[in-house]
Amino acid sequence: MSGSIGLVYNEPTASLYNTLGEGEAVAGVLESVAAVGEALESLGYDVVEVPLRPPLATARARLRRLRVDLIFNLFEGFGMPPESEADLAAIIEQAGIPFTGSPSLALLLCQDKSMAKYRLRLCGIPTPEWQVMTPEALDASAVCYPCIVKPIGEHASHGISERSVVSNRGALERQVRSVHAAYARPSLVEQFLPGREFCALVVGNGCAEVFPVEEIVYDLPPDSPRILTYAAKWLSGDAYCRGTMPVCPARVEAVLEQRIRELALGSFYALGCRGYARVDMRQDEDGVLKVVDVNPNPDISPRAGAMLQVAAAGMDYAAFISRVVSLAIERFSHLAPVQ
Repeated sequence: MSGSIGLVYNEPTASLYNTLGEGEAVAGVLESVAAVGEALESLGYDVVEVPLRPPLATARARLRRLRVDLIFNLFEGFGMPPESEADLAAIIEQAGIPFTGSPSLALLLCQDKSMAKYRLRLCGIPTPEWQVMTPEALDASAVCYPCIVKPIGEHASHGISERSVVSNRGALERQVRSVHAAYARPSLVEQFLPGREFCALVVGNGCAEVFPVEEIVYDLPPDSPRILTYAAKWLSGDAYCRGTMPVCPARVEAVLEQRIRELALGSFYALGCRGYARVDMRQDEDGVLKVVDVNPNPDISPRAGAMLQVAAAGMDYAAFISRVVSLAIERFSHLAPVQ
């Protein structure tokens, strides 16, 4: 292989996430940068690292000066507001440079969890009941407890803790206020599903495939809600991290596995994802699967859950990165491809 690839990412800087004690998720991009860069070089590409810092206008100017054949897009946004993740992809699209991963519209749609759920429902994909709430517009009259309160525009489990699952109006009001105070954003108040939890990595463009399914298995005290908190993902010494175990391939019967794959592919296409994306789903009390989140720009560092699915598919890290690059070249085949 040959050609030049720009490795674009958000350079970690002090932000509100650090103030909230959530800086680990932002700094985590550096692990992906190092691993992806090494893999690309092993594949014969010339790699140009392109760390970006705010404001977005400066990033735009730098990208317009960039002379590469393709961009490997690891950009996760400049923090708050989180829409800069989609804005950056739109800038790359305007520049006419092929890039990996999903287009700007998919990134923007998935950034707003409520809009993503509307789209899923329109496409016939089951998702838990939800409402959008702020401290000023908090209508608990139709809420069925327990429910989970999430920041509406965050990924990487930002803002998710054991307090996020609430069982009464008082706890609901406190958590909605807490989310608004921390992120200055509305909350997505969603029906809490108590059943098994699965993650599916979808890879492809118009003809995508689902990699071996992963299950999140919890071993927590009875009074701790079984959810993937920020601590479970990012704080290795925390009880939630110790009590959260990804298992891949998931131990599921064939019928359930087929349903997981159907929902993963349907969600991927419904939201316009391309390249790769992760689809998260849980079972309700009756065992019915529902999609709870779609991440069109998931963590692909070697230690990420998605890489368990890659390994279970018999693919090493460099081969996966090569596949991601090939999919980007395929998607932008109308432009001058990487040689």
